[in-house]
Amino acid sequence: MTRSGCRNTYSFQLGPFYSEIVSQLQSELNYDGPIFDAHTHAVDKGSLRLLVQIGQQHGVERTLLIPHIRRVRNYAEKKYPGRFFFAKYFSGSRLSTKGIAGVAREIEKLQDDGYQLAKIQNAPGMGRRVKAKPDRIRIGDESCTPIFAALVDNEIPLLLHMSDPDTYYASKYANGDVYDTKEEDLNELEAAVARHSDVRFQLAHFAAQPEMDRLSNLARWLDSYPNFIVDTASARWMVRELSRNPERSREFLIKYQDRVVFGTDCIAFFRFKWRFGSKNYYDSRYLALRLLLETDVRGMPLPFKDKDTTNTGGTLINGLSLPDRVLRKIYWENAVSFYGI
Repeated sequence: MTRSGCRNTYSFQLGPFYSEIVSQLQSELNYDGPIFDAHTHAVDKGSLRLLVQIGQQHGVERTLLIPHIRRVRNYAEKKYPGRFFFAKYFSGSRLSTKGIAGVAREIEKLQDDGYQLAKIQNAPGMGRRVKAKPDRIRIGDESCTPIFAALVDNEIPLLLHMSDPDTYYASKYANGDVYDTKEEDLNELEAAVARHSDVRFQLAHFAAQPEMDRLSNLARWLDSYPNFIVDTASARWMVRELSRNPERSREFLIKYQDRVVFGTDCIAFFRFKWRFGSKNYYDSRYLALRLLLETDVRGMPLPFKDKDTTNTGGTLINGLSLPDRVLRKIYWENAVSFYGI
């Protein structure tokens, strides 16, 4: 497919024979090197085995795991020694309850507790992060300096999630009396990266800017601030936006090939296995991202539902057919370098 220069157009819809088509497409994926999944979550341990198993089928040899509770981290380390890097999870609500000083103290002992990164999730929907909240912590403000000082002193990278898809701001975050605009959230994120140039940032979800009209702003950030990388989580968001103009997306990824790491945002959550934790859940997300990055498919339906495009024809994969040297950087080398493995 990709390496032969042949373009295939898929006009089929999801149906009973979709699994057969998927199996055929899997055989056409060309990259056969190691993969580092640099963005996954585990709420409990029940589906972790399946996440590892499906990941291995796609060549995943190492994984950055964000355990939501300590005992999940301990289980993952004991069950799969050497497979995981661990990021300690700080939600928006935890920031509010612990306070800046409390979070800084936890970061100081983070490595002793067996974590290699910190993950702060302070997106609009987290922890009642609203304009009216008087104790709202703004990551870009000088008041958060103790958190970043602790990261620098202990040489700990920060995985930071600050903003969400444009589609969310048009729907669930549309109330301007409650939520900031996306531009305000991105300004706050940029302020943090600019203020703390000695911190190594992994900005989740393409720094919340995979949309075509935002790529130029992300390019400006990449040219201005050398202290961050971006990851490709989540599958449906990246596929939906980067497929809109595959030629431009391909050029972008080739230009900034040293600043992107592969991540799926897969969640191990056995309690809600019907949503997070089935074989199809993991397999479809790995497959969707690999089809996007490795092949030149056109009009390939996303192998799972994208509720943001349900009423507009669904999300289609238009592959970027990235060169092997670029794939190896995104899939493996950039993460190994960034995490200091």
